[in-house]
Amino acid sequence: MTDAPAHRILVVEDSPTQALQLQMTLERQGWSVTVCGDAESALEQLGRTMPDLAMVDYHLPRMNGDEFVRRVRLDMRTRGLPVLMLTDSHAADRERQGFDSGADAYVPKSVDTDILLSRVGALLRKGALPRPISQAPVAFRQSRLLVVDDSPTYLFFITAQLQDDGHEVVGVSSGREALETIAKEKFDCIVVDLVMPEMSGTELCQRLDMLRRQHDRLFQIIILTSRDSKEDMMRGLEAGADDFVGKASESEILKARIRALLRRKFLHEENLRISGEFRDKELELERTRDERRIAQERAAMTEALERSHAELEAAYRELQDTQSQLVQAAKMASLGALVAGIAHELNNPLAFVGNHLGTIARCLDNVAPEMEGHLSDKGARDLDKMRQRLDAVRLGVDRVEDLVVKLRTFSRLDEAEVKEVEVEESLESVLTLLQHKLSSRITVERKFNGPKRVTCQPGPLNQVLMNVVGNAIDAIDGAGTITLETARNGSMFHLSVRDTGHGIPAAIRDRICEPFFTTKPVGAGTGLGLSISYSIIQRHRGRLTFHSEEGQGTEVVIEIPMDGTSAAGPAAGEAGPVSPADPRTDTVARPASRSV
Repeated sequence: MTDAPAHRILVVEDSPTQALQLQMTLERQGWSVTVCGDAESALEQLGRTMPDLAMVDYHLPRMNGDEFVRRVRLDMRTRGLPVLMLTDSHAADRERQGFDSGADAYVPKSVDTDILLSRVGALLRKGALPRPISQAPVAFRQSRLLVVDDSPTYLFFITAQLQDDGHEVVGVSSGREALETIAKEKFDCIVVDLVMPEMSGTELCQRLDMLRRQHDRLFQIIILTSRDSKEDMMRGLEAGADDFVGKASESEILKARIRALLRRKFLHEENLRISGEFRDKELELERTRDERRIAQERAAMTEALERSHAELEAAYRELQDTQSQLVQAAKMASLGALVAGIAHELNNPLAFVGNHLGTIARCLDNVAPEMEGHLSDKGARDLDKMRQRLDAVRLGVDRVEDLVVKLRTFSRLDEAEVKEVEVEESLESVLTLLQHKLSSRITVERKFNGPKRVTCQPGPLNQVLMNVVGNAIDAIDGAGTITLETARNGSMFHLSVRDTGHGIPAAIRDRICEPFFTTKPVGAGTGLGLSISYSIIQRHRGRLTFHSEEGQGTEVVIEIPMDGTSAAGPAAGEAGPVSPADPRTDTVARPASRSV
């Protein structure tokens, strides 16, 4: 047994010699031993540290071993503590009393040491104590008694008897003094003399019973009387007493009655404590359930809010997109109206100038033969100069007329109905309007190999051409070239706008069609051009793709159906075609905005 674990053993023995002998024997086995000389100090020790085994002498001062075991078994937290009862008697009734009290084993003190150690080892092998309901310290304490008797001699006698039984006793001589003491201190049991001056024992019982009912005080009441009559007993019990004992009886009977009442009181307190702990556990469990339910509801609410937030964000983005399209459409419509107005205002004086210019030319041709023979050399030179200037004026008027025609073409931006359009004419009108940005630094190459006419919405298509060509011009910092190429790709009209600019950086290629995204300086771009252009091409069930390599330029490809049957937009529940990725280059085919 030398390698046995360091179990903790509590030895309750009033004989110092026997206690020391037991301690040395047990410690030689490697066990930790604590010695208490009486039951009261042992109960206090249990309140501090819970041992693995208690070895209790049956004969102890004030409180015997069997009563100690009963107190231990009353408390739920110490109920599973193994107890070995020790006695110097082999009497069968002692052994029976020890087991009846709740002891796990019974060993005479004279037993062989090996047998004693075997008993101890067997109890320790039963395993650890069951997990207590509460981890709170065990609140064992000495019971407190109040004795009320007007006889100083009997009061001294009974107080001494009860103190020898292990109780803390306070004695008073009257009912009034008893009530004052109870108001200030707590007691487990009150022993009341039946016959007292001023306030009888019966009246005091009534007031004590009312006090414990009103204030939820837990104490027992015993009436002591020298008149052991049935009528007195009935009156006392009806007044609220818990027991009735005659003074003529042996003091051991009173002690036994008090111990029985105290056991019932302590058991009641333990039941209340356990009920309270169960109630607290239930409340904690219910609180845990509530917290879990609240957490689940919060999670569900958060998920719903996130969904709502996502839906709101999507609706907000759609609203922004729609608003941007409306703003741009209104802007382009206003621009179209302005261009149409300018073209109209230019057309009237231009017709006036053209008509009079023809008249002047005819008149000059009529009078010139008559004047030529009469003019000096200087006059002949002036006449020739007049003819040259007249031709120059005619050339200027023709150019202005061409500009007016192109302005009228561009002014169809607000036309939403589907009709046939001369694509090359629309491109030329856009180039005319952007001529101030082209100047002489940018060369425009035209490779018109595709169909001349295509069915579409003229106004929105002109808006797309304006945005794409304008971006191509802005992408070229110095001198460069823009190539416009048309072709037919099956049933689709194919238009390519390719520039020799700086290209689109890889980091922003996925964003070039996002509404309000732009790399232009503040005030130079809104970030709406390509986003709106993408929407317009999608409405035509076409494709808008971008092929770009940084430093080598960008190509924008526009494809729309030739017949224009889907130019009004996809049917409900259908989606426009998505442009495939080009394996040769980086391709963007999403509502991204190249206002770069």
